[in-house]
Amino acid sequence: MNDVAGLSLALSVVTALRVFAPAARMLVRRLLGATVRIGAESLAERRAARMTPVTPQHVNENGDSQ
Repeated sequence: MNDVAGLSLALSVVTALRVFAPAARMLVRRLLGATVRIGAESLAERRAARMTPVTPQHVNENGDSQ
């Protein structure tokens, strides 16, 4: 009787893997794709901030900025 329970459990696990593997693979691909997009966007923002020239402020004779 123990062999039947073990075989049915193994069959259930294999069946579940076959059924849910494509959905799990798609979910992992979507998560990785979103992570890459977020990382690339963050890097682009940092680079744009670094590349933006700093405009000097004009200071009059009294030392006040305009």
